[in-house]
Amino acid sequence: MAVSVARSLGRMGVAVHAVGDAAWDPIQASRHCSSFVDLGADTIEARLDWLEQRAPRPAVLLPCDDDGLELVALHRPRLLEFGYRPVEANDDVLLAMLDKHRTYELARLAGVPSPRTVTVREEADVERAVAEIGFPCALKPLHSHLFAQHFSARTKVWEVCTEAELRETLGRMVALGLEMLATEILPGGDDSFFSYYSYLDEHGEPLFHFTKWKLRQYPVRFGLATYHASRWDEETAQVGLRFFRGVGLRGIGNVEFKRDPRDGVLKLIECNHRFTAANELVRAAGIDVARLAYCRLAGLPPPRLDGFRDGVYLWNPVEDVRALLDYRRRGDLTVAAWARSLLRPQRFPLLDLRDPGPSLRNWSRLARRAFSA
Repeated sequence: MAVSVARSLGRMGVAVHAVGDAAWDPIQASRHCSSFVDLGADTIEARLDWLEQRAPRPAVLLPCDDDGLELVALHRPRLLEFGYRPVEANDDVLLAMLDKHRTYELARLAGVPSPRTVTVREEADVERAVAEIGFPCALKPLHSHLFAQHFSARTKVWEVCTEAELRETLGRMVALGLEMLATEILPGGDDSFFSYYSYLDEHGEPLFHFTKWKLRQYPVRFGLATYHASRWDEETAQVGLRFFRGVGLRGIGNVEFKRDPRDGVLKLIECNHRFTAANELVRAAGIDVARLAYCRLAGLPPPRLDGFRDGVYLWNPVEDVRALLDYRRRGDLTVAAWARSLLRPQRFPLLDLRDPGPSLRNWSRLARRAFSA
């Protein structure tokens, strides 16, 4: 997502300065990245120190991960004092969206349906989860960015099928200092997920509407999208905007729903108060969220937002092949049907012939990993 943001801003003539992990981060290879800093221990404290001591300023701050969001929410006055213009947000809401328990709580208050959940912190909560949710159920981290410090990006959820497995998994998470949320697993295929994107101004008015449809993901059932498309869905937009306004969100927002086949209702899965991995799809369909956010913070005229193009597809080939193998084992997808789904123009998360560096770096990293395995 940071590569997509850098390309949008770089093409405007904006100098982009990024921090990340030099071992893998592809943004450092983009011709639109003016400088890249490997902080070593990439913590909020290290980022704050860099911003205070070494980063260029004045500058706009656009977080592309949850740690960056937390930094802004906790230190906005200090960042403003340094001379930065942090991303627009209601910081209390921003922190609430980083906490799944609070996210679901606010969704219910806003009248937005969600799966049944139990936050598990003590023995009594385990008993509640068994009684109210049953099995199989899913265990999600309350704070995804803390969970990501211990597990790969592909691991988002633990699926558990027995009380013994629930207790064993919770014990491992507690040992790592991670709080968990037990949630029911909504039935339906991976093509039942729909997302709404917008940017709400200081008055709570949406500056654009965008919806997308997820076709496939990896890992199957609980993963990241490997193939998705821009697709207007009025109901998704209505429920998404109700959620944003109900929780008091300002600035960039994305909310994902899954349609429950038992009652046909869209139910909340998660909210991201930032750019997402689908940012390149949103941009390719005609809405440049990074440009909009930058212009508002920099006091420049915002880009025209006249809707978006339906039927723009974003494909992650490597991860989608992995997904195909899983779907095929489950009997959910044939190779022929998978191939037919790709017979249309494709966009890619990293590949861009005008800026090949990030893609080449990523392929090089994957090749090294494959040969060393």
